[in-house]
Amino acid sequence: MDIQAYETLITTQLDELVENIININPKLNIAVKKGERVGDGISKFLENKFVEFTQNHQYFKESLASPEGKTKNPFDVQTIFEINEHKELIWIDFKAINIENDDTNPDSGTPDKVLNLIEQGYFYLAYILVYYKGSEEGLEFVAHKGTSVKSYFLKNVSATMRITPANQIQVNGFAEPVYRTREQFLNFLLQKKIESNERKLKKATDELENLKQGKFKKDLTLEKLLQLNSEQEEKIRNL
Repeated sequence: MDIQAYETLITTQLDELVENIININPKLNIAVKKGERVGDGISKFLENKFVEFTQNHQYFKESLASPEGKTKNPFDVQTIFEINEHKELIWIDFKAINIENDDTNPDSGTPDKVLNLIEQGYFYLAYILVYYKGSEEGLEFVAHKGTSVKSYFLKNVSATMRITPANQIQVNGFAEPVYRTREQFLNFLLQKKIESNERKLKKATDELENLKQGKFKKDLTLEKLLQLNSEQEEKIRNL
């Protein structure tokens, strides 16, 4: 089977399934103010519904939601995509986007998750984006540019993706994904990690040079701190 067709089948099925969930549950009793994020509550709702809706699914089997109360988990839902006796373990990460925010960068986790997945013999970490806004009843799911659900794999994340100094993926929630082959993605990820470490190295090098010059911060030198300390000690002596 053609790889791109295989991937399209998975994301199409994910879209269809989650669209069905939110069509049946268009509003949630979760209070949200304008511009506020309530992603955790929406994610937990979708996790449980995904497991429920895949009890007898044609493709998705053995779905498992993330453990309750565990904040550091590599997936919101783990599921097995099965076709022609081939089983593909997939990790799913739900992203709830408040359309009233002009700029949103939801936490996308560490890129090392997909490396761990590949080491296990699989490849696909899927993001499923849903859109919402506050309503009098709590919140309601809405469409963004005609789409209520958007599923894509990390391998197809926007080229604007950055890896932060804390090794977390950062990408605007409204950024459009771009298709890459699996091999292209591995090279892309390596380059992004190189760029991230180059930024960290530059920052550390600049900070080290400032420290060697006696600067704790731009306008805060060791000399100034010693002077301030001397003045403070003198006040104490004069008590």
